[in-house]
Amino acid sequence: MDKKITIPGEVTFVAGLLLVSFAISLMVIAGFGISTISSLPYVLSCIFSQLSFGIWNPVFQIGLLFVLLAITKRFKSGYVISIVLSVLFGMILDFFTNALAGLPTEFWQRLLYFIAGYPLMCVAISLMVGSKIPLMIIDTFLNDLTIYFHVTYRRIKTLFDIICVVLSVILSLAFLGHLEGVGIGTVILACITGLGVHVVNTMLSKVIIIKPWSSKLGGMVK
Repeated sequence: MDKKITIPGEVTFVAGLLLVSFAISLMVIAGFGISTISSLPYVLSCIFSQLSFGIWNPVFQIGLLFVLLAITKRFKSGYVISIVLSVLFGMILDFFTNALAGLPTEFWQRLLYFIAGYPLMCVAISLMVGSKIPLMIIDTFLNDLTIYFHVTYRRIKTLFDIICVVLSVILSLAFLGHLEGVGIGTVILACITGLGVHVVNTMLSKVIIIKPWSSKLGGMVK
């Protein structure tokens, strides 16, 4: 058996951050709907366009952090890193959104963007989660609520996704008069992203081992 390659978690996290930002930007241009988590910040950016999609992401996530603190009444040092990473994600997202804004938008081209964005997103999520370092606020929000309420992650994630989509639909129709960010693509992603990430995890685990340079990072969210 070939020896596995060890990759620092910090490297895989940054790679995942870049890939997921690129994938989301592609899906925005595709126009078939984006992931449930990104749908609400995107709708808010369409309604209140003074702030970009990228900026609305950390604003949304910091809001979730306040909700989490109100529920658990416990602050972890890893939250500070999560805030920084969420802001960085927003900046990278804005960069790719602006950089890809000039892409052609014929139907088949938009379909290609969406299809290409899916595997990129699955790889990105796998690299970020496997990094074993403090994740963005949205991830710590879901993980900590799972522990606090003693329920499965799948149940919390499903409930959160439903709330995001419902709010996105209501706000879109109320303020814009049509749907933005939510579409058939959103439904498809909700159904198959988990499977895609699982497949990528299985493939990557056969060839690489992800281990952070800093042993302290993993303990910062415990």
